[in-house]
Amino acid sequence: MNFEFGMKGYSFGMISLICIAANILISIISSNFINLSWLSSIVGIAGLVFAILAFINGKKELEADPSNKKAKTGKTIGLVLIILNIVAFVLILIAIIVGVTLFASML
Repeated sequence: MNFEFGMKGYSFGMISLICIAANILISIISSNFINLSWLSSIVGIAGLVFAILAFINGKKELEADPSNKKAKTGKTIGLVLIILNIVAFVLILIAIIVGVTLFASML
């Protein structure tokens, strides 16, 4: 792909948002109709990778041109999605620890 300078961060950010939306849609379909959890996992990881790329490219483009609004948007989208993924991971980890503790206390 040949991107215009200043558009990489924005483009990766939009792709990341599309991946997250597709992940939610696949999860809903998977829970109601057919088992697509493997596809949901792949799309979720792709969304995280594109969020990281959006943040890195947006930061580089913003340093080169501080007035570039698309670079700011790409950097912001990437940062927000990275933080949301970290928060979700921590909450899942806490839920697993609490679940194991409750299960162990029942024995």
